[in-house]
Amino acid sequence: MGLFLRSGVQGVMCSRSVMALLAASSIGSGTMPAWASDPATALAPHLQIQGLVDTPLIRQVGLSMPPLRLDCSASNVALQRYLSSARDAAVLALQAYGYFNAEIMPAILAGDHCREPQLTITPGKRVLISKVNIVLRDATGANLASNGIFQPYLQTAVPAIDSPLNQNAYTALRDGLLARARGAGYLDAQWLTHELRVNPKTHAAEIDLTLNAGVAYQLGDITVEQSLLKPELADRLTGAKPGDAYTTQTLVAMNQNLAGTNYFSDVRVRPQLDQRHGGVVPVVIKTVPNPPRSYEVRVGYGTDTGARLGSEITQRYVNSSGDYWKGDLSLAQRKQTLTGTYTLPRLSDPLDQHYDLYTKFDRERNLGITTVSSTTGAQWARKFNLWTSSLYSEYLLERSQFGAEPAQTSGFLLAGARLGRRDLNDPLFPTQGSVLSGSLSAAAKPVLSTASLVRAHLMVGGLYPVGDWVFKGRAEVGGIATHEFSALPKSLRFFAGGDQSVRGYAYQSLGPKDATGLVVGGQYLFTASIDVMHPVYGRDWWGAAFVDTGNAFDSFKNIGLNTGAGVGVRWRSPVGMVRVDVAYPFNGTRRMPRLHLGIGASF
Repeated sequence: MGLFLRSGVQGVMCSRSVMALLAASSIGSGTMPAWASDPATALAPHLQIQGLVDTPLIRQVGLSMPPLRLDCSASNVALQRYLSSARDAAVLALQAYGYFNAEIMPAILAGDHCREPQLTITPGKRVLISKVNIVLRDATGANLASNGIFQPYLQTAVPAIDSPLNQNAYTALRDGLLARARGAGYLDAQWLTHELRVNPKTHAAEIDLTLNAGVAYQLGDITVEQSLLKPELADRLTGAKPGDAYTTQTLVAMNQNLAGTNYFSDVRVRPQLDQRHGGVVPVVIKTVPNPPRSYEVRVGYGTDTGARLGSEITQRYVNSSGDYWKGDLSLAQRKQTLTGTYTLPRLSDPLDQHYDLYTKFDRERNLGITTVSSTTGAQWARKFNLWTSSLYSEYLLERSQFGAEPAQTSGFLLAGARLGRRDLNDPLFPTQGSVLSGSLSAAAKPVLSTASLVRAHLMVGGLYPVGDWVFKGRAEVGGIATHEFSALPKSLRFFAGGDQSVRGYAYQSLGPKDATGLVVGGQYLFTASIDVMHPVYGRDWWGAAFVDTGNAFDSFKNIGLNTGAGVGVRWRSPVGMVRVDVAYPFNGTRRMPRLHLGIGASF
């Protein structure tokens, strides 16, 4: 088999591209054209195509040609027969691109060693779209063209008037509209008219599509085949109920909702289309239970915490009410933490609401301060869209020792609320989006608390891409209203400095100091940061530059902001962003560059 496409000098270049493409296609199918593998086939005939200069058209015609399985001894009759089939294929290929008035001249060339077939093609004037008529109606006669399911697709898929005809685009439009109709629940949708009318004399084409969508189906009975949970809990975990609109999006959401829980390792949503009647479709969901328990081990390093080792155990389900618990142990050089949480889904809204009972034990030693604390509490957590919120009450018992000072033990019964929002395009390596987290808590001295206080904390951050550049900003503020600040333990005070605060300074090294120079934490907090990133090698390695500033302080008259700046590298690793920064501190007595290492996209 052979194929040449020629159109002067350009034609020779294009023919090589098509031949390479055809060779690749043959390799993919397990065969190789003779002309691409055997030098002796130089004596075999090759089809030559002349007259085409448009690259997509050359590709379209070239790929449509029938294989040439003749040798140089083939008769003229055989070559003419091949040219006839090649001409027919070229006509169809040209018409698919809107060339209905092409002139194709077949010929047999007498070469030095072999006769070769040739097609000389003059495409002629291309047919243009002159009219588009699309009618989409449901069983009641309502116009669906403005429906949110169809409108965005129509805006991009419908060819413009006077645009060149492309029959592939027409086919995609026709099939795409029908697929969207059925995906939107119009399972009986069918075309009353689907025509592409072409007038070669006027070089004009008309598209006429009329769709009878029929009725929009609804969900019928939803059966979740499982034995772990109460039936009413399993039903609510689907996020849908009988009578909801039957759409592909609804089916996908049901699958994701159930698969996103701890309970099932496999979920299959199967609409019973052959049993649909009366405008409803019953749905059967088949599930496979997860193993009841999972284990996880973590190893890491961060300049804030030092080397760290962690483990987690999760009991995925405890009873038919869907309760589960989780235990987490984290051992780092500066801080050790043991946490246990027991979660109870809220039966009326198990996807978005739950109750937690938790306890936490901490031990931390850093920059001369040693603390041991325990926290026990309960919270009601809720999520809605991208927001999460919780109301909680907890008892904090903490023993803090600041340097050589005597250790002091304090207790606080705290009540508070948390609010968060996270909208990132990639949770592992974000380049666009925003985050927000805030908390407000209070304690009263007469109610099991060492001191009365109101504590607030807010952090906002965002990423904004401009071309290949990504700009990142973050700001953090906090404050405590109390008359007995000296009675507060370390965990309720504010500190600055470190990987996720002000780089260039050690972790929690910024804040008010005591008479010995020990940082003891402040009543208020302010930090801000600006980063810029740009890819330096592919899309996995990025360079970064940044400026951080901030401090913890006791008085707004004496904030004393500390500033650091530097450069860094970001690597898109399989486990998320790996950050390596070198920052220089502009304040303080020890102005030496500091290395910061971290894993994860943090603000």
